[in-house]
Amino acid sequence: MEAIKRKLWNRLLGEDSWIDRYGTFRDRERFGLIGRPNYLYGMLRAADCAKYFGKARVTAIEFGVASGAGLLNMADLARLIQAETGIEFRIIGFDTGHGLPSFQGYRDHPEIWNPGDFAMEDREALSRKLTGRAEIIWGDIAETVDAFTAAINPETPLGFVSIDVDIYSATKSALRCLAGRPEQYLPAVSMYFDDVGFFFANEWCGELAAISEFNVEHEVRKIGSDRSLPGHRPKKADNWYSAMYVCHVLDHKARQETVNRSELTIEAHADFMRTRFLF
Repeated sequence: MEAIKRKLWNRLLGEDSWIDRYGTFRDRERFGLIGRPNYLYGMLRAADCAKYFGKARVTAIEFGVASGAGLLNMADLARLIQAETGIEFRIIGFDTGHGLPSFQGYRDHPEIWNPGDFAMEDREALSRKLTGRAEIIWGDIAETVDAFTAAINPETPLGFVSIDVDIYSATKSALRCLAGRPEQYLPAVSMYFDDVGFFFANEWCGELAAISEFNVEHEVRKIGSDRSLPGHRPKKADNWYSAMYVCHVLDHKARQETVNRSELTIEAHADFMRTRFLF
């Protein structure tokens, strides 16, 4: 009877409507029915990986806060993800408070942006809304990121990073958050890059140039596309899929040594991966 009801509902209102009304949290996430699905996906990946590697807490960062809509959304999503996984989040935003910093040539896409773009409208109001839910580190990222990185607590490792700073020079600075000790990170850190999919985007400018240079400069830290997308998701094409990346912390202990466990058959290993949401 339930299957017939669902089939009729899907025919009349669509499968998304059924999932939105009756689906589990994981179902709604897969169908992209919860606000800001790119952040939800990355943060859920971080929580699942944290749980798999025996952590109770994980850190999530947004570089480029602007009006604060994204950081507020992260705080809301953290509550939902904790209810699903049991993992707590530390959420941190980085912003100058005054918009984009000075530019350093063609790599910063001066054909599109100007210094001062995306300045925060009301810093005090945003701080009040975030009290007890998230932190903001104010100032030029180039001057603030290193002290933050040195202080990352391995018991609350970095698991998700959103980079929405638009320009090459600020992205280069932001990526220094990935240069700490291996135990300060999950073995794979989910990442979202907001500005890699427009017509002028290229590997010699902007965020894509910063990614390429990071990979050249780091032998055992590599940023690559998230190859699990779209996977088994019902929507095989969504704009944010191609903006999701993974920083592989190849010098992490978990990626250097095997775990002492019993051998698994093919089917048992597939079930092992599936039940831990590692696909």
